[in-house]
Amino acid sequence: MIRTLPVLLYHSVTDSPARGFEKFTVHPDQFESHLDHLLDDDRLVMSLGRLAAHISTGTPLPEGAMAVTFDDGLADFAHHAWPLLRARDLPATLYTVAGYLGDRSRWLPGEAGRMRMLDADELTALADDGVEIGAHSMTHPQLDLLPLDRARREIVESKDVLEQVLGRPVTSFAYPHGHHTRAIKDLVSGAGYTSAAAVRNMLSHERDDVFALARLTVTDAVSETDIGRLLQGRGARRAPRHQLLRTRAGRQVRRLRERSGRAR
Repeated sequence: MIRTLPVLLYHSVTDSPARGFEKFTVHPDQFESHLDHLLDDDRLVMSLGRLAAHISTGTPLPEGAMAVTFDDGLADFAHHAWPLLRARDLPATLYTVAGYLGDRSRWLPGEAGRMRMLDADELTALADDGVEIGAHSMTHPQLDLLPLDRARREIVESKDVLEQVLGRPVTSFAYPHGHHTRAIKDLVSGAGYTSAAAVRNMLSHERDDVFALARLTVTDAVSETDIGRLLQGRGARRAPRHQLLRTRAGRQVRRLRERSGRAR
């Protein structure tokens, strides 16, 4: 039997969500209830890098293994999310958009584009405190729609910038929006990363693709009961090793929209 490995994906934890980003914002009380459920369920929370290493080497994973991840590198992670995780001695992996350190979330439209990002000192303090820091590109583009040379720069430069800031290796990458192709995965591997997180909204497992690990997006509508179902392998399917047809079809739709926007 293949063991499932739930990997939760959060973005923002705050009681003051930015307009337009409410769906991806979890209230601190809600986040706290999620974490308490993990503890009550005797889950072993691991960094994504550690979990990926088990998958890569085929080393058996402990019972109840899972991971908690955050995308983007928003400042509220340090103020709201990490204190709750640290108080419970739970690790987390934070994927940071390297080109916006100390800036605002300017890749997002409207008010959502004005959320404060962690700066270099804050990010270093989190890494020193035990947070695994991963790269999330330089500017958060749809990598699968970029020419490969531009995609390579986004992938390589984000690693270089974060390693210079942190003074330590950065070995995990998360695809912006979760979008990737085989060629993009090859670029990530070639840049020296040892794992990469996708989205997919499916359950990862011990035979998952270590360069497209499935994650489950946690939104403002996800309750403690929903978390419980996901941990038990209900409410989401196990990720296949290949991309679904609808994923490839969706890429064509996004490509057409982008071309249409440029033509205006």
